[in-house]
Amino acid sequence: MKLFYPDPELTDGVVRLRRWLLTDTECVRRASADPSIPQVTSVPAVFTPEGGRAFIKRVWSCLENREGVALALTDAATDEAVGQVWIGVRPQPGVVGLGYWIVPDARGRGLATRAVRLAAAWALGPLGAARMEAWVAPENEPSMRTLASAGFHREGVLRSFLSLGHGRSDIVVWSRLPTDE
Repeated sequence: MKLFYPDPELTDGVVRLRRWLLTDTECVRRASADPSIPQVTSVPAVFTPEGGRAFIKRVWSCLENREGVALALTDAATDEAVGQVWIGVRPQPGVVGLGYWIVPDARGRGLATRAVRLAAAWALGPLGAARMEAWVAPENEPSMRTLASAGFHREGVLRSFLSLGHGRSDIVVWSRLPTDE
């Protein structure tokens, strides 16, 4: 599967998914301040302007390295970045992974659900994926509600599947197919 940035950018009029800009470092700073985001992403745990720019350059390299597409999740009206959506390549042909995060002060407004819907429609449409899956820690109830609201189906639990900063973790697998609503 050939990866590319969505063109045109993805929007529903409330959220917009676009390529990260070097001027989006304020979003990286806000994400760094959240104790959970740096634990499961490459967001720096201690923010510096140089570290923020390095994060953005690192997510740009995902596409160059054919690992995935990282998109800034922005407010469509202001273009302020408030999170990220990542669509990554899985080893199985036609399968992509989904990852996302929202800075704490932007949570609870439905932005993640809107962004996940946009990303899934694009990945399972123009990108050509046959399956999109998301892996969620069992204690991350808000993320599981987001996925359910965006039309994903819970499939099961992979026990002791990932090694995170605090040790091994079970993972709940969610998926969406092109035929799902």
